Amino acid sequence: MLSIQLLQSACPFLTAETLAVLKPSFRLKHYQRGEVLLRQNERWQQVYLIETGLIRLYFLRPDGKEFNKNFYRERQLIGPLTPTMQQQTSLFGMSCLENCSLWQCPAKQFISILSTQQVWTQLQSHFLSKLVDHKLQREHDLLSLTAKERYQAFCEHDPELAERVPLVQLASYLGITDVSLSRLRTNLNKS
Repeated sequence: MLSIQLLQSACPFLTAETLAVLKPSFRLKHYQRGEVLLRQNERWQQVYLIETGLIRLYFLRPDGKEFNKNFYRERQLIGPLTPTMQQQTSLFGMSCLENCSLWQCPAKQFISILSTQQVWTQLQSHFLSKLVDHKLQREHDLLSLTAKERYQAFCEHDPELAERVPLVQLASYLGITDVSLSRLRTNLNKS
């Protein structure tokens, strides 16, 4: 059974009443490492609350090359926040980087409950604000920092995640090759 504490850690501003109404809508599902949660060009229909594991969001080019856009881990909630994300096909895919235990709720039901509780706009604003802040920092780093500086900034900002994300996935996120990242790590470890 979903704990109120896990739900509250992902949405700390929701009241106990709202959390209690929302809680029964979630179902636990287990996924294996590499399993796809959402394919690019499919409709995003689930909200995920991560109990254990690590998820990546990525873009897939027609030639098969992938580019990671973000990572989500324990106690984080991820779902379609905007009308475009809810109504159109997804521009990106989502898959598990580790075995995952995810609490799932149909997105329409999640939004309906929070709208009825008059907190959907607050939740939407909270997560969109965090997303914009993250994207601005990422854009700055990709355009203004060297590969070494990007890697160091990532490690300083989130050392636990830097250890968990596989090298090839982290390299993609940082905008460099896995070979370059491997060399970077080796050189930094020598210093």
